[in-house]
Amino acid sequence: MIRQGVILASGLGSRLNSEGRNEPKPLMPVGGMALIERVITLMQSVGIEKIVVVVGYRGDQIKEYIRKNNIQGVVFAENTEYNKKNGISLLRAHDFLDDAPFMLSMSDHIFSNDFFGDFLEKAEPSLEKYDVVLSVDRNIEGVFDLDDATKVVSENGEITTIGKELPSYDAVDTGLFLCKQAVFPRLQEIYDTKGDVSISDVMSIEARERKFACAEMTGHLWQDVDTPSMKNEAEERLIDNYLEKDGSFAFFSNKMFAKSAKELAMLLLGKEHFDWNLLGTVVFIVVLLFTAVALFADIPQLSVVPLLLTTFIFYLSRIRNNVRTVPLKNENFIFSWKFNFIIATLPAVLETCGTLFVGLPLVVVMFAVSLAEVLKIGSFLQRLELPQISDSVAGTYFSPSLFWIVYVVSILILPEWFVGFIPFVYFIFLPFSGEKRG
Repeated sequence: MIRQGVILASGLGSRLNSEGRNEPKPLMPVGGMALIERVITLMQSVGIEKIVVVVGYRGDQIKEYIRKNNIQGVVFAENTEYNKKNGISLLRAHDFLDDAPFMLSMSDHIFSNDFFGDFLEKAEPSLEKYDVVLSVDRNIEGVFDLDDATKVVSENGEITTIGKELPSYDAVDTGLFLCKQAVFPRLQEIYDTKGDVSISDVMSIEARERKFACAEMTGHLWQDVDTPSMKNEAEERLIDNYLEKDGSFAFFSNKMFAKSAKELAMLLLGKEHFDWNLLGTVVFIVVLLFTAVALFADIPQLSVVPLLLTTFIFYLSRIRNNVRTVPLKNENFIFSWKFNFIIATLPAVLETCGTLFVGLPLVVVMFAVSLAEVLKIGSFLQRLELPQISDSVAGTYFSPSLFWIVYVVSILILPEWFVGFIPFVYFIFLPFSGEKRG
């Protein structure tokens, strides 16, 4: 089991700085998270307990970010020669590691949330025979910045040649390694001789000695992020990767909402300091205003508008949470999807049977169901051994998007006294669903 990792975060990031940013590249936010935080949390998600972050250029800013965000399990190594090749940074991590193998990652790459786990499963057995295992991608046409990528020639699972200027190659280095301690004497020897050393220098030696294996990760998302312009591409790929892997988005209503939510997500993720809590507050106020007008004007049909907004924000939040390695949670129940759902459908529910004596109890039950998680009575519901609806069924046939379509049709063609039962029945089914709707 791999328990230690190294992240190289000491480089100058000259391409990034040429675009006017006043921070080191590892702190560039992508998908609402700093690049280095993404890599740290992905390592920790596969059981890595100690992570050595090698800092150099503007290292104090990186340390402050880690401290301010209370990211645990990180120790820092210093590389004062950060203007040289990246092998020196790896050398500086040596004193902080024990004799066991370790994971090595660059700090300026994004990976899908399943990348590290799948890589470990494929790569770790190879350490019995090899000193190093590198994750590679054979989908060369899909590499965003191929000119800057490190190319690889492999044969029968072994890497025979590696470098950026190879005239022909069959795969590309994705920036994630498993290494034995054997790499350090080689690094030190080259550094002592030349005064500089790159990781590729050592990997070339490992390849010549047939001690360098590859783990194919073709089909998994990864990308180098060097500039703000590449950030946009990375965020779009993160969103598309999530939408493609979640089978519920193949359903027409989910696909319809996801398409629009993706565009807004791209816009908001591009605003590095966007306050998602502010968005929740604004949506809540708009929902209240429309609901108030619908109630006082006795026009329950107006409820389709706040319900549309609530449903749209639900999908936006799902996208936002799934492009992160650690989802953001709604800190306040009042701004949650469930609460807004109830408020938006109040005009129809309270009209049920034309009297508050029926409508009001329905609202109370809906609130009680929605508060199950807030009041921490989920364990009580589990003891009831309620039958569970599978995630695939819940994500399709009990999805907010399909409900909105059903609700619109119902409120247009069904009697007002009956429409309120539809959101009530839908909401009652939520405890039976395994899907976490948040």
